[in-house]
Amino acid sequence: MQKRVECECGWAQQTDDEAQLVAAVQQHAKAVHNMEGVTREQVLAQARPV
Repeated sequence: MQKRVECECGWAQQTDDEAQLVAAVQQHAKAVHNMEGVTREQVLAQARPV
């Protein structure tokens, strides 16, 4: 099942691979918003099925 995370800044990631989704969101959070320590659980809580 595809899942999608949308950031308030307009960035979005969609994939059926949870590990890839988590890694992409964590990388975006760190690179763009200087947010470290975003957990897998936090990412998946924001993910919506598409």
